[in-house]
Amino acid sequence: MPWPIPTFKKIGRPEPISFRLWLSTLTALAVGTASGLLLLWPHGRPTQGFQFWVLFVGIPLVACVLAYGIRLDRWEREQTIAEEAEREQERIVSLWRGWCRRRLQITTALAVLPILTRTPQLSDADADLPVNTGRAKAFPWTKGQTDAPRRQELLDRIASGLQATLADRRAMSIKLLLDDASLAFANAWKEEARTTFGKIAPNCNFTVVAERAVGCARWLAEQVDLNDAVPHLVIAVQIWPNGQKEHNFSESAAVLLIDPAATPAGYIYRPMIVASATLEGDLAQLVDMQLQLDTATHVWFTRCDDESVAITSALAPDPKIPVIERQLDNVVGKPGPASSWIALATALEAAQGTGPHLVAWRESENEPLNLCMIASAQPHSPQEEIQT
Repeated sequence: MPWPIPTFKKIGRPEPISFRLWLSTLTALAVGTASGLLLLWPHGRPTQGFQFWVLFVGIPLVACVLAYGIRLDRWEREQTIAEEAEREQERIVSLWRGWCRRRLQITTALAVLPILTRTPQLSDADADLPVNTGRAKAFPWTKGQTDAPRRQELLDRIASGLQATLADRRAMSIKLLLDDASLAFANAWKEEARTTFGKIAPNCNFTVVAERAVGCARWLAEQVDLNDAVPHLVIAVQIWPNGQKEHNFSESAAVLLIDPAATPAGYIYRPMIVASATLEGDLAQLVDMQLQLDTATHVWFTRCDDESVAITSALAPDPKIPVIERQLDNVVGKPGPASSWIALATALEAAQGTGPHLVAWRESENEPLNLCMIASAQPHSPQEEIQT
């Protein structure tokens, strides 16, 4: 659902006091009071004396000062109230912006894809990308193997990419997110994960759980609000079972090492769950709260072809600064149950040295749209992005 941020009305400040209007008003007031003095002045009393001229000049002057003072005091009170309301509104907006910008610190992000193109190259504007629209692609290094060797090969590749990060760990929680067919062998996955990672970190105590690869956005939203989050390794996998000739998804895997205490390589910001009917307003809210003065350089899609054009157009209002669009379903093939995690890991691995990236996905065709901003921890130069 969209973030429950209240709508803030523009606070109107009082109009400045018009010099021309008040000059004519004060002139009329002075003439009126002076005329009244002349009408009320006793007949027979001299008008050349000191008392007459003091009253003739002083009464209009006092009347003008009092009238202008009353108006100025009212204006200053209205101005003070408006300034205090603006400061309070800015404070509330700042609190909401801090809530929206809560994020997970990603120490390592790896995407294991069924294509030969290296993941960091996918973000290049002129990258030569494979076309696998509507195809179910397999890992090129698992052909002809049965379940156990393919599972072991995948875990070995993941462990190789995490060796430097996990070597000195003493404890780590591993969350395996599996497709339905793989979940039937959850115990085998947990045991092999514990054994494989134990080889690269022999002094680390691994706690392994296995779950279905669903609810990515909701899980991330829960995690960003945890104040005492512990390091954990998320491994999302979609891999073909033995004996099936027809496959509904491409084989892929995603790895996210989340550690609030370690030096981050990237960030995953609070995701937003939106409906197609409110996409424009919700996307504007996400950009305003999470990007502010920055701009997204890339946008990644999976299972959201219908909204991709609208999202890309909203992120790139200036045609001179285009947003690089990546349709992962066209690059790696048919999406599967773990495609949301794979899109996030791919974007994070490819985002190093670039600006913020937006990842948009659906868990399934009937699920609502999810939007999530990710960013590299490395600084980037917007000018370099434009030139590439």
